[in-house]
Amino acid sequence: MSERTIMINGVRYYADRPNSCRGCFFWQNRKKGCSLGKGNCYYLAETPKPKSPCEGCCYGPCISFCMRKVLGQKEVPINA
Repeated sequence: MSERTIMINGVRYYADRPNSCRGCFFWQNRKKGCSLGKGNCYYLAETPKPKSPCEGCCYGPCISFCMRKVLGQKEVPINA
């Protein structure tokens, strides 16, 4: 990338990003938050990659079928 970027929690942002969202022009207040939303952050250098449905699964990486689906277990969101 030609412009300087930084990595925060696995997401790449442009280096001129404020330290906190509260310092951003698009921040409204504590209750409303950002007017753009996390997925549309003005400072995002690349779109965040979607998380794998297998991330955090206790059955490990499945080869041809999902053990969670076979056993009828619901997916539990991780840090949603």
